[in-house]
Amino acid sequence: MSLRCWLVSWCLPAFVAALALLTPTTLLAAESKVASHPAQRPLPTTTARPLTKGPAYFVDAAKGDDTNDGSLAKPWRSVQHGVQRLKPGDTLYLRGGVYHEKVYLTRSGTPDAPIVIASYPNELAVLDGGLKEFLESPATSWEPFKGGAADEYVSTKTYPNADDRKTPHQFLPASWEPMWGLEEQRPIALGHFADSLVPLHGYRTVTDLRATNELQPKDKKAGGEGVYCGPGLWFNRETKRIHVRLAHHQLAGLGTRAYRGETDPRKLPMVVAAGFGDDVLRINGIKHVRIEGLVLRGATGSPMIHVYGSEAVHLDHLTVYGGFPALLVNASQKIRVTHSAFRGLAAPWTGRAHMKYRGTATYQIVLQNGQPVNEDIEFANCAFTDDHDFAFLRYAKNLRFHHNFVDNFNDDGLECGSKLRWHTIHVYQNRIGACLGVFQQHEIDKDESSADHNPDSGVNVYRNVFDQRAGVYYGLPSEPDPTGAFLRAEGHLISDHGSPTYPVMRVYHNTFLRREPVYRDYFLFGLGAANLRNTERDVFNNLFVQTDRVPGAVIIGKDAGRLREGGNMLWGMKEGPTGKATPFAKLRASPLFKASREFYEPGWTTDDLVADPKFVKFTESVNDASDLSLAKGSPAIDAGLLIPMKWLDPLREADAGKPDLGAIPFGSEAWGVGVDGRIPLFGGTPGK
Repeated sequence: MSLRCWLVSWCLPAFVAALALLTPTTLLAAESKVASHPAQRPLPTTTARPLTKGPAYFVDAAKGDDTNDGSLAKPWRSVQHGVQRLKPGDTLYLRGGVYHEKVYLTRSGTPDAPIVIASYPNELAVLDGGLKEFLESPATSWEPFKGGAADEYVSTKTYPNADDRKTPHQFLPASWEPMWGLEEQRPIALGHFADSLVPLHGYRTVTDLRATNELQPKDKKAGGEGVYCGPGLWFNRETKRIHVRLAHHQLAGLGTRAYRGETDPRKLPMVVAAGFGDDVLRINGIKHVRIEGLVLRGATGSPMIHVYGSEAVHLDHLTVYGGFPALLVNASQKIRVTHSAFRGLAAPWTGRAHMKYRGTATYQIVLQNGQPVNEDIEFANCAFTDDHDFAFLRYAKNLRFHHNFVDNFNDDGLECGSKLRWHTIHVYQNRIGACLGVFQQHEIDKDESSADHNPDSGVNVYRNVFDQRAGVYYGLPSEPDPTGAFLRAEGHLISDHGSPTYPVMRVYHNTFLRREPVYRDYFLFGLGAANLRNTERDVFNNLFVQTDRVPGAVIIGKDAGRLREGGNMLWGMKEGPTGKATPFAKLRASPLFKASREFYEPGWTTDDLVADPKFVKFTESVNDASDLSLAKGSPAIDAGLLIPMKWLDPLREADAGKPDLGAIPFGSEAWGVGVDGRIPLFGGTPGK
């Protein structure tokens, strides 16, 4: 064995173990020294929580032994061994390191004495459902694959049980579950670079893995020209081995997103998981449990965290990498998710076409419709980033989604419907960035949507900043495009699949930002025109600001939907006062305007304005920090309409006089979003 190979095989395990124990300062410093690709988002850091005063037990993956007593001096070795011995009021501390386990909880706490499972203070515990050899000994886990593509390697071991075809836990429209007629293409080898936690593509076919082409194939038929989707993995069902390829990108326009790192997997520790259907953390039939400060990774096409039939479960300061979905909640109540970061499977070079048709079309958060129905669910101060579809929230009573950061979903965003009699969802004080379709909806059953609804049910959207200007990587370019314009598709604010009945929506006091007009230049970015069949919608006191042209007031069709709207301000940053000053003229002269007064007496656009809201600071580039507070003298001050008191508004008392328009009342201080509120509400460079 050469000296170089000896160093790699013996030093990498020590390096990986040390990586999990890095302090926040050194961990962030390590981001610039990665051998793969720079991290997309800040890497997880430790927290300095004090030790509990109650009974405490300890687990140590490196030094523990399950025959010990679980004390600090004699810790257990496995998490599963520890959780099975907890009683109400106990805390189980996981010392820093990587635990290659799939854990299921079996013990409940009580309201006064919850069970706590947490990383030890100032240390990071990583729960990893993957195969540890690729992390600890990559030098001996891969070998060059003869007869394959350049830079293609294959695992030295076989994994005969990886394709055991477990039944999926979830079914979602357009998510390839089940993969009718394509089960042999299901990606069952997924992973991440260990140094940066950037995702590896899960390939469906070896044709794509070995391709040199990165453009839209001219022959779209099955078995035609493949597409290289970036560094990734493919499981060979015949040989039961995992193939990997870390070739560099050649696609013009990717810029710094392109992979330029190490191409030999023997020199890179990786998180690699193979198989399908196993939850990494299962919480089933559990009450009064808190899980704090852990990192979770190593899922395949399976839930990373699965909460079923449970109550009073609190997930706090977790960092979750991957999973399909990352979090699945079903038949549960009083579930809180706070100060946690969910990072999906979209690498910097990954677009919608790669994931939907040549990889894993993931959802990140899924609420299912088991009985009893999900109730009292809260997502607060979390970051949700870098995936295909975001959140399937259609089944919940009293769901609160607030102070969160949502960014870079190359397909669907929030799916909150369809119209149900009873569900109530509150979306407020978030920063929601690039999603191809921010509010999205699928039709599942023709008779799913109810004819009526309870008066206070529906989806309430208020005091948010929606900024779609960055755009997402939507389709593959058909020709080389050095400008990288294909990375910035803006998509829709509201759209659907199959013309479903949308939920009742109340949208008030938000700030919406776009570069370009929405599809057909629909009124109020689509909120005033799209998806109004068999439902009703209120849109009041919002700011709609567009870089290019003044937003239009287009409504297609002959029938007026059940829309109430007013106090909205429209503005085109470039066109300004010299452009289309009255985009409402055509609508007001149409029969639709007269028909609108039958449901809402003032009539559409009557109380709307076209004016510059005069933000304190607003620039054309989404990468520049803005201040979307209203400057003194803004025409948006005191320009709104009174909204019903029963509509919740956390800033009602701060809004002196008549209502101001937009997310922030004049003179109010903006709040932070995401983990510990560290992300500015008004943004700056995306992803910070």
